[in-house]
Amino acid sequence: MKRALTPFALAASVLYTNSAFSDETKNAQQANVGVTIGLTGTNLEISTPLNNYVSVRGEMNINGKVDRKLTLENNRYDIIFNPDIKSLFVDIHPFSSAFYLTGGLISQNINFELRGNPSISAFNFNGTSYAYANVTKFTGKAGFSNSTAPYLGLGWSNRNNVSSGVTFSFEAGLINVGTGSVDFGVECGSGLSSSQCWALQSDVAAEMSTINNDLDRKLFYPVVKLGISYRF
Repeated sequence: MKRALTPFALAASVLYTNSAFSDETKNAQQANVGVTIGLTGTNLEISTPLNNYVSVRGEMNINGKVDRKLTLENNRYDIIFNPDIKSLFVDIHPFSSAFYLTGGLISQNINFELRGNPSISAFNFNGTSYAYANVTKFTGKAGFSNSTAPYLGLGWSNRNNVSSGVTFSFEAGLINVGTGSVDFGVECGSGLSSSQCWALQSDVAAEMSTINNDLDRKLFYPVVKLGISYRF
């Protein structure tokens, strides 16, 4: 009889231990769903703590289009920022604190569209000035080489220290986006002769080559974001 009871006693002990462990870690395993806003646009964020020290977090860009004005080489541009970002991170909370270190991979298509702004009277390409009226259209695109980019950052969040309800976060880091490149296009105005149009296109190509040479190095895109989420 004693020998028959031993397996049942062992099973009961394991079940009791698992139940106690489950009660103790239930708070750590609740999910957070929220939104972050920062230099990568607006992102949907879902995080799941594995324990009090480690969390897994995913993000997806939901609205990153941002319009800006920028002056480069005396040329004024309207810039449209179009990030397309999906991320997976592992957060490490030392001492089970709100402070955390984070790292992961980002599937990114961060690109910029440039258009000449009509508020200027002239463009300057490769050191040569061209009246705005003689440039029918000037457009450009800029992007980065790493479609899957490593990320490192640090932040603060109380999402692992709240049993349920609204939580907040702040994070800063760097994305290794690889090398950069630009691509310019220009259409000559009717006031330019064929030779002047050729000169304009040559100067734009030379300007583009100079910029691409400057961008042919390892680049890092900064990340700064604030977040609000709800813990279930």
